Amino acid sequence: MEISINKRDYFFDTLKGFLIIAVIIGNTLELASPTNVNVHYFILFLYMFHMPVFTFVSGYFSKRSKRTTIQKVKHIFTIYVLAQILYVAYYNYILHGELDFTLLATQWTFWYLLSLTAWYIISDYIKNEKLWLIGSIIFSLVIGFDTSVGSNGSFSRTFFFLPFFIAGMMFKREYIETIKKYRNYLLTGSIIILIILYFLQNYIPVDLLFEYTNYEHFIDLGLFPLFCRAFHYIGAFLLGGFLISIIPQKRTPLSSLGKMSLYMYLFHGTVANTMLPYLNFNTLFSCILSCVTVVLICIIISIGIQHLSKTIKEKNKELSK
Repeated sequence: MEISINKRDYFFDTLKGFLIIAVIIGNTLELASPTNVNVHYFILFLYMFHMPVFTFVSGYFSKRSKRTTIQKVKHIFTIYVLAQILYVAYYNYILHGELDFTLLATQWTFWYLLSLTAWYIISDYIKNEKLWLIGSIIFSLVIGFDTSVGSNGSFSRTFFFLPFFIAGMMFKREYIETIKKYRNYLLTGSIIILIILYFLQNYIPVDLLFEYTNYEHFIDLGLFPLFCRAFHYIGAFLLGGFLISIIPQKRTPLSSLGKMSLYMYLFHGTVANTMLPYLNFNTLFSCILSCVTVVLICIIISIGIQHLSKTIKEKNKELSK
C-alpha cells in the first residue's frame, strides 16, 4: 500500500482503490458470516486475488522508492506497533473485549504490516529476481508441511505472499501494454479458475485462503491444503493479470480511494467491528447495503485523517521557515 512519488500514478491509484474496496467487503462479510445468505463463494473469490495483488503493488513501489530499506522498515514497523496498540486498546475498552497485546500476535489485518516489514528486509538480498520468484513459490508450498510455521509473527503469510512482492519488484510500467495483449487468455484462465473454485467451494473453508498457518491445521483434509495453496498461486496470478489488463490508466473515482488505501486498510477493521451490531446481513440487499455502509464510513474517516495530516504538514512547513 506504500506509494511515495510526487506525481500520482493513476493506474496504480485506481488499482489500489478497487483492491481496498474488495478487502473491506471481503473482511466485513467474513466477520459477519451471514447465515441466511450464502456469500461463501463470493468471499473465496475476493480472497483469491485481493491481498496477492496488494502485495504485488507494494513490491512495485518498494523497488522504486527513494527511501533506504532502514527508513522503510522503521516507517512501516512503527505504524504496525501503533496500530496494534490502538486496536487492542479500542477492542478492550470500547468494545469490552479481551485482547492481550503481543508484538508478534498480529490483530485483525495488521499481519500485512508485519509481513511488509519482513519483505522490505528480504528485498535487500534479492539479486536474481526470477530465481527468487520460482524458489519462493516452491519454498512456500514446502514450508506448509512445517508445523512450527503458523500465524505467530505472520510467518506463514510472509512466505506465501513473498512471490507476489517479488513479482511487483520485477514489474515495469511498460509491461501493462504487453499484459493487455493477453487479456483474452487471462480472461479464459480466470474463468476456468472461478469454475473450479465454484465446484470446490464446499470443500474450501475461507480460512484456508488466509494462508495464515501450516497444512496440519487442516489435517482432516489430507493433502488438499497443498493443492489449494498451489491453486491459490495460479488463480491469483491469472486473476491479478486480468485485473491489471482492464484497469484504466487515466484518473477515475477509484483513484482518490487509492491515495487513501493505507488509512482505509488501517481503520476498516475497527469500523467493521464497531458497526457489526448495527448492520443487517439477513438478505442479499442488506448485505450489499451493510458493506457499502462500512466502505463509506472508512472513506469519510480516511478523508478526515488525510486532511488533518495535510494541515499538520503545512503548519510544520510554515514553522520551519
